[in-house]
Amino acid sequence: MPAFEILDTAGVPVVENARPPADSRLGWRIGEKPVLSIGEVAGPDPYLLDLSDVLRMPDGRIIVADRASGELRAFDTLGVHLATWGGSGEGPGEFVNLVHVDPWPGDSLVARWSQGNRLTVFDSQGNYGRVFGMQDRVRISVETVLPGGLVIGSRQDPTESPQAGLSRSRSIYEIRGPEGEPGPTIGSFPGSEWYSPPVEDRIMVIGIPFSRGDVVVPWGDDVIVGSDDTYEIRVYSTDGTLKRIVRREHNLIPTTPAHLDAHIERRVAGLPEPERAARRREEQEWYRDVRLPETHPAFRRVLADELNHLWIQEYTLPGQGRGNPVWTVFDPEGHVLGLMETPAGLRVYQIGEDYILGYTTDELGVEYVQVWSLSRSGR
Repeated sequence: MPAFEILDTAGVPVVENARPPADSRLGWRIGEKPVLSIGEVAGPDPYLLDLSDVLRMPDGRIIVADRASGELRAFDTLGVHLATWGGSGEGPGEFVNLVHVDPWPGDSLVARWSQGNRLTVFDSQGNYGRVFGMQDRVRISVETVLPGGLVIGSRQDPTESPQAGLSRSRSIYEIRGPEGEPGPTIGSFPGSEWYSPPVEDRIMVIGIPFSRGDVVVPWGDDVIVGSDDTYEIRVYSTDGTLKRIVRREHNLIPTTPAHLDAHIERRVAGLPEPERAARRREEQEWYRDVRLPETHPAFRRVLADELNHLWIQEYTLPGQGRGNPVWTVFDPEGHVLGLMETPAGLRVYQIGEDYILGYTTDELGVEYVQVWSLSRSGR
């Protein structure tokens, strides 16, 4: 794809990319069906999933973070349950509200729990190592974990205060050491948009459709911090300095009443009539006084694969259907390689050299972890 590099006024490299043709596809191939599927409608407890996160270890084992049980469940390369670590509780190696599992140096892993603000380190065999939190007098939220053992944390920007109507949080992002100790500050960035109806004596925060938000994603040894307002990826080194800016051509799309109507129809689609009609009227009345964001997010999700390619999922407008997700793939320097599709209904969590790891549900709502083959031959 056509691309060029410039320097901004601070001397930071900026990679400008054209948008690939909508009907073009990168020559890589994903298998026609999963090579591994973990999960059952009925069976032993380890195979009944309520997934909050999933991780593939270097040796091919799959580690599932199960929300309901607070367990880390290890499966072999054939999908056979090997062991269960942790569990709900407050003892060593146990969790309250397990939310994420991430790689940690030395083939270890780290579990994030207690709304992500506590971290527990295990070795590759599930042996408990230690637990730590963020060392500060104010609340620090863990946003992501870097492979080198550093943590990206955020705290509320003290210059921002909640306001009635359409508003937006703002947070200060910083790099934390392997014990949660303070490190370099990256900067202050906008977070999620929300709506607060006018009520007396308090602020009530309500999520809204088409909300834009923050983006915090590891990319190799660096980290992406920014927002999805525009198609711009800001890459920071672990000393907190801006290293590179990557952009892709994109036209922002204003939100319209038709988009809101499509959003409401999707929310009520599974209800029987006349319950559907009643719920539709309730939703329409509720949103009548809610101010929505002016534009849709520029993209849906951002992931870096194990070869340091960046995958950015296209944003789908309400009413456009739910076909195969489309991603723009960038090389490690931020140049566009082309577009890729991933299987419909699969939420991608990890992309390796020759596999894609994700999660899906069937028509009964049963959850499955799946591995799909990926061939990178061809352009």
